[in-house]
Amino acid sequence: MSDKSTKKEDKLSKKDDAKIAKDTGKKVSSKKDSSKKKVGPIKAAGKFVREYKSELKKISWPTAKDTTRNAAITLAAIAVVGVFIWVLDFGLNQIRDLGLKKIPEWSESAKADDESVTKSDLIVTPSDSAE
Repeated sequence: MSDKSTKKEDKLSKKDDAKIAKDTGKKVSSKKDSSKKKVGPIKAAGKFVREYKSELKKISWPTAKDTTRNAAITLAAIAVVGVFIWVLDFGLNQIRDLGLKKIPEWSESAKADDESVTKSDLIVTPSDSAE
């Protein structure tokens, strides 16, 4: 049974390859990737280490002068952004405090219009809450 199914799959893949070739105008090889040699894990690890070493040699490492300059630029940028945020925070806090100082004045004028409410009515004391 498995031989029949693989033969069917091969026929289907050949038809698909022919269809792709017809649509794209390119030749499609019917060879599978099984033609590649399988490499053992020891050889694969050795190949990986050799390629790794060759890639490390291609890296252009920065000099100490470049590293120092880049670090100084980064620290300066951090300081500038930090000062900007601090100034913005300080200014917004001052605006908020100014607004909060105005609110009691507005509420006092509203209370003066309503004579039935006194300041003592608005303040809750522990003895009032116990009742």
